Amino acid sequence: MQAVDLSYMGRAIAVLKASRPAGWCFGPMLYGIGIIHSRVRPRSKGQLLRAVLQLGSLSLPLCIIVFGMNDVYDYDSDLLNPRKAGDSLEGTILDPVYHDDIRVAAWVSTALILSCALLTKKGQNILATASLVFFGWQYSATPLRLKEVPIIDSISNGLIVLVTLFVGFTLGGASVVDVPSKDYAMALACVGVHALGAVVDVDVDVIAGQKTIATFLGKKLTAVFAASTFTVGVASEGYTSVFGAYLAGGLVITIPPVFNVGWAHMSFKAVVYWTVLMVIVWFGAQAKNVVSKARKIH
Repeated sequence: MQAVDLSYMGRAIAVLKASRPAGWCFGPMLYGIGIIHSRVRPRSKGQLLRAVLQLGSLSLPLCIIVFGMNDVYDYDSDLLNPRKAGDSLEGTILDPVYHDDIRVAAWVSTALILSCALLTKKGQNILATASLVFFGWQYSATPLRLKEVPIIDSISNGLIVLVTLFVGFTLGGASVVDVPSKDYAMALACVGVHALGAVVDVDVDVIAGQKTIATFLGKKLTAVFAASTFTVGVASEGYTSVFGAYLAGGLVITIPPVFNVGWAHMSFKAVVYWTVLMVIVWFGAQAKNVVSKARKIH
């Protein structure tokens, strides 16, 4: 647990740490993928400004809601969790003296995120953003606290990913009915990643009395479920594209815990970093295509 510092700077640092800076890129990455898949690019300076503002709101502000509120509501169980011993993407133990600061920051973040959505003047974008904020809060917070509803806990995590993609996809006026199947496959894979994380935490969750997909199905069956989400993805999307290679690699990474759950933590960390790496590779490939088309035009 971090040392208590009640100065303004100390409280600000506590909020930033709770937001897990390593995860600040997740929302913007998914948002960018959604925009690219919509094939509707911001053209005017005004459209570009609105896109940048919304992208920024899905970084630190969204992480304060998703990760910060999680640390507030999971305090008791985090005390028992060895994964929360340090400052990392897996979280830390947030001293209760900072809990009110996180709540205030989360409400301010909510207002900021929704304001940026309203600036787009796109109904589906506003609805998708409101859904994202709703799931971001209710994943950890009461009254729903979706993370303690077995199976729904993992599904809701995938929905957070999916609606973030929707936010980017609808920015330029595209409809969610046209979202490609690969976006749903990506969300499904994230359902599996969450389930694998639940396998890692199952012993602590049992002691803390928390219900999760892993406490409900057991370690073995949950590991099988996690690997099956990548299996479905590979079956539906193939493995020849960058995204297909991601799914195939994810499947390879998530298979070991099926045979030995002792590999769950290592596989969980590996698939998270694999996800970030392949998103970067995918954006690199997209940038290369843009440059290639520009050269052909000139």
